[in-house]
Amino acid sequence: MSVFKCITNYFRKHLFLFLITVVILISVTLLSLVPPQILRVIVDEILETKDVSKLFKFAMFYMLIFVCIGIIDFLKEILLVIIGQGITKNIKLKMLNKLNNMEYLNFTKYDSGTLESYFSNDVDAINTLITAGIVSMAIDLLKIVGIVISIFYFSTIFGIITLFVIPLITLFTLFVRKRMFKAQMKNRALEGSVNNLVLENLDNIVTVKSFRIYDKMKEKYGKVLDGHYKTNQSANFYDALFSPVMQIVRTILISTIIILSSYKMSLFGMSVGMLVASVDLLTNLFTPIESLGMELQTIQKSMAGIRRIDEFFKLSNDESKVKDVEIDYNNVVLKFENVCYSYDKETEVIKDFNLELSTNDKVTLKGRSGSGKSTLFKLAYGLIKPVSGRVTINGYDTYYLPNDIKRKVFGIVYQDYFFSGGTIKGEITLLNSEITDEEVYNVLKLVGLDRIKDINEKLLITDYSTGELSLFNIARAIILDSKILFLDEMNAKIDQISANKIISVINDISKDKIILSINHYGNLLENSKIINLEK
Repeated sequence: MSVFKCITNYFRKHLFLFLITVVILISVTLLSLVPPQILRVIVDEILETKDVSKLFKFAMFYMLIFVCIGIIDFLKEILLVIIGQGITKNIKLKMLNKLNNMEYLNFTKYDSGTLESYFSNDVDAINTLITAGIVSMAIDLLKIVGIVISIFYFSTIFGIITLFVIPLITLFTLFVRKRMFKAQMKNRALEGSVNNLVLENLDNIVTVKSFRIYDKMKEKYGKVLDGHYKTNQSANFYDALFSPVMQIVRTILISTIIILSSYKMSLFGMSVGMLVASVDLLTNLFTPIESLGMELQTIQKSMAGIRRIDEFFKLSNDESKVKDVEIDYNNVVLKFENVCYSYDKETEVIKDFNLELSTNDKVTLKGRSGSGKSTLFKLAYGLIKPVSGRVTINGYDTYYLPNDIKRKVFGIVYQDYFFSGGTIKGEITLLNSEITDEEVYNVLKLVGLDRIKDINEKLLITDYSTGELSLFNIARAIILDSKILFLDEMNAKIDQISANKIISVINDISKDKIILSINHYGNLLENSKIINLEK
């Protein structure tokens, strides 16, 4: 997938919008060439006859043309907004699909700020490309072509002079383009760092305020902002340079033409009306060229965003999953066979690990941070694939299990809570419509959240303590009736009395399950085997 494919797929599905866009491009171009021709007729033919009635008609026609141009511009802006929003929506959906299918290791290489900037800054730049960039640029290019043809129609010499000037302007534009693009690419990369630092500061605001480390955070943030500011300034410098140069060249050219024509009217072989029309055309020629400079900046920003999104689409995906899988849910066996794993292909986190677990088995993993406890969990439920060896469920590699099977087999209770802003029922059931309200109330009572009287209310994290929010995670795992439960320090934020109650609940429901626990209170699980990974 790429941004170009997203755009072309959108226009294939909305061919009518594409055709209207083409009609508008042609209409705006043709109408913009009419006013100079009317001026020529008025000056050369009507003013000499002093026919007021005819002059009034042409004046009204002249005004009507600009009214039509305004109406078409209005329709163009509405259409561009519709197209821009449609394309960016399509791109964001494709990106979300990519995110869901992306290999887990990519999330260890890219911080959340960088990933978030793909969805916000870069996609917004593409929306700007549609609404204020490429279409407007196409209109301006067509205007330039039409104006040059019209000038040649009035005077070949004048047309040649115009053609001589345009390449000079083009070379200057290319000079600006090259340097702006380089600055924009740096700017895009730094925006991810800026976003990440903001998120990092918000996530750790309690620590920052508790230890009064404002100066350190300010210094760290300031360095990144300085780099971002410098690349912005570089792009802005060339943008600011472009427009004044265009205006100076236009003024010199128009002044030269008028002076030479005043000195010798026959020099360009034009009448007074033609000269007036040509000056108007020349003015109109530089207007789209100046606009191209502004649109060029927009396009450069967008191209930098497109390149980054294309790089995002190229990030590695999870490998294809097995489709035809049959699991005996009443007899689930989880097996590690000579499993080795390394995140950087150098340091082995897991080495030659072997373990076999079946229904009603419980294991508690011990060890310091970095000893591989969470990595074993990720290997067990197929989030990552072993470098060597196998992790299987009833003979099927967990990494290759389809998602519907994983949802039935695995239940995970993290120490942190994850909610999406839905109702209490929706958050606990993960929108599984087969689970009844009664089942939800029963499991809430089971974990000690029986004070909740309406499960259709929105789950507001501010209404609950940290420990109670952790209980929602446990309720979610229990109600889904998963055959293998992973308890990732689930009681780390719960007091010991509550923890003992939860452990009692886990012991009661574990008769037809496999339980894997990390550290905290795990030794309270009945008949739990302790495995110390440091040994």
